[in-house]
Order: sequence, then C-alpha cells, then structure tokens
Amino acid sequence: MLVVAVAALSTACAAAETTGPPDINYGRDICIECGMTIDNARFAAGYRQTDGTEKKFDDLGGLIIHARETGDLDDATVWVHDFETEEWIEAPGAFFVPTLAITSPMGHGILAFADKEWATQVAKDLGGDVLAWEVVVDLPVVEGLVGHHHMSDDEMREHEMGGMSK
Repeated sequence: MLVVAVAALSTACAAAETTGPPDINYGRDICIECGMTIDNARFAAGYRQTDGTEKKFDDLGGLIIHARETGDLDDATVWVHDFETEEWIEAPGAFFVPTLAITSPMGHGILAFADKEWATQVAKDLGGDVLAWEVVVDLPVVEGLVGHHHMSDDEMREHEMGGMSK
C-alpha cells in the first residue's frame, strides 16, 4: 500500500513539473543564451517544451534568438513576466512594448504586460508601440539585438521596403 501511495505521489509531482512556467531561482539560475545569472523577474522569460524541458532567460530577446536558432518554439509554451507585477503570463496573451528608454539585462528592451491598456499607456509615455507576440517573435535582429527599435531611421526605411535600397 505504501509503495502505491509513493508511486502515485511521484507521478503527480512529475506531472506538475511539465506544465506552467519554468521555475526560476533568481540570483542563482543561469540564462541559457548569454550565461549570465537571472536576477530581474521583470525581464526574465522562459519556455517549457512538451517533454517538460525548461529553458530560462534573463532577457526576452535572448529567448527569441535562442528559439530561432533551435526551433524550440514549435514544441513549447513561452512565458514572460508582466513588467509591473512580475507575474507570469503566457506570451501569446501578453502585450509587448519595445523601447530603448528602459535597459533590460542584455539590452533588447522588450517589456511585457498582461494589461493592454497599461501597455498602451507605457508605450505612449515612452514613444513606442504595443506589439502582439506574433509580431515580437518575428522582429528583426539588429547587431545582435531583437527589435526594430534598435534600427536607425535609414535601416528602418530599408527594412520597410523589404531590404531594397532606393
């Protein structure tokens, strides 16, 4: 009887570990992309693949770059932190504000919000835009940084023209 109870408890614990956001031990866990300690929940992100594998990042831009290189997003649920509350949000339900006004750990400067109205206000205050996950995940990489906000005006015009020069 005790063996059955222990087996059932082990199975329940294993199942719990394969859902939800990754468990990040701030100040101890290392970003898989840059190798730095993950210290700030406001910028931290991660994903969990269907097999339970967790990958943790100190900056959302690092997650995007890593996932593009590995193709992991085809088999993963991505989680980001709300910039204000630090609560986890599934990335497809979040609203993103790319900005140079706030420095993230690796300089990508992409803020996530659970509330669209708050994201819109922050974007207005910072002179930016609110983007959906589908847009953020496809942002260009400019000199190693994710996002069009890292482009010069000339680079932006060229990008908008599909890479064609005048």
